[in-house]
Amino acid sequence: MVFSYCNDLEAMRRFYTDLVGMSQRGYSAEHGFLTYAFGGGEMMFFASQERLPVNAEWGEQPGYQDGTLKATSWAIDIPESIYSDVITRLKEARVNTHTENTEWRFESYLGINVMDPMGNTVELYSILKEKPTSTTWSGDV
Repeated sequence: MVFSYCNDLEAMRRFYTDLVGMSQRGYSAEHGFLTYAFGGGEMMFFASQERLPVNAEWGEQPGYQDGTLKATSWAIDIPESIYSDVITRLKEARVNTHTENTEWRFESYLGINVMDPMGNTVELYSILKEKPTSTTWSGDV
């Protein structure tokens, strides 16, 4: 299980549930926690009692050369069937993205790096059944 603190539990819930489309495993505003299960593990966010700094730099990730911050980051596999919808929701919500469009990465998957409300670098990716005709996302995958 990964534990992480945040300034605004509801903002994290909107990001991961409403925009990214993850299923909440648990949520309690009263007790200050939010939990998601994914990839055989769990991620739990706790509401911080004091204001925490929000990352402004992109986290360094293996295979991703532009990140400069040595901080924990993660990747989330988005099913191909909903990937376009997720990216559209993120763009409409004006979520901070590292590149304007999703990229075809390492000749194996579509990916884009975004920042969650705490400035954590999150790679959203989808492994497609076949290589797309375009190597950048233009609204249709």
